[in-house]
Amino acid sequence: MPPLIWSNPLKVIIKSLLRRFDIIALKRSTRIYLPEDESYRIAIECCKKSNPVILDGGSHNGSSVDAFRALLPNSELHCFEPDQTFASALLKRFATDRFVHIIDAALGDESGTRLFNINVSRSTNSLLTSAEVLEPNLQELCRTVSQVEVAMITIDEYCSQQQLNQIDIVKLDLQGYDYRALVGARKTLRSTRVVLVEVFFTEIYQGGHLFPDILRLMARYGFKLFTLSGLHYGCNDELLWADAIFVKDKQGLDASVDLD
Repeated sequence: MPPLIWSNPLKVIIKSLLRRFDIIALKRSTRIYLPEDESYRIAIECCKKSNPVILDGGSHNGSSVDAFRALLPNSELHCFEPDQTFASALLKRFATDRFVHIIDAALGDESGTRLFNINVSRSTNSLLTSAEVLEPNLQELCRTVSQVEVAMITIDEYCSQQQLNQIDIVKLDLQGYDYRALVGARKTLRSTRVVLVEVFFTEIYQGGHLFPDILRLMARYGFKLFTLSGLHYGCNDELLWADAIFVKDKQGLDASVDLD
């Protein structure tokens, strides 16, 4: 059945006014697709554990930690955040919580140091440079105001250092660097049940891998796409990004997989 198309002059006027104040109005629909705040619930239900070990890449202001803990009070979280402003606040906030571990580092496909871009909107901070052509409002939010050197580590190396034999849920929100972090999690993902990862459908960050790349990589890792949630659209109806939830499709990772 084709969708109904409604003409609403008031909606057009409101969107026009919002754009004048640099506010991006993103589409959201009920019972057509899943809103972004459902991502954590779905990941937890797919995991089927009451006390999972969760690796949270890109913890930002801690909203993801709050979401997981609200649904699973007995979960253990390992949270990575390279932005020192966010990391310091998280370290202070969870200083007495022995089940929340804050690591002030970025995740990638190798360990070392990297330049990290601090943008006008800190939620868009990334190891990657923003694309040259973006919608005007989004381009301003992604505009880099400073760069800092940060530590970077792979998920596999971190788990080895901490002697973590099991990560049940991997959540990544790395602003275009998610694919590389997944490459650095090859061993860990052998036993992981669910991966929740931000995916892009158009270039927001230069050099960032798009959704088809992550879809192929996860298939090679033995995961299948369960659902997409929180689909975000631009002003011209172009699909920009979403949360992708992958679940383990077969046992382990094929040891013969060549990621080069």
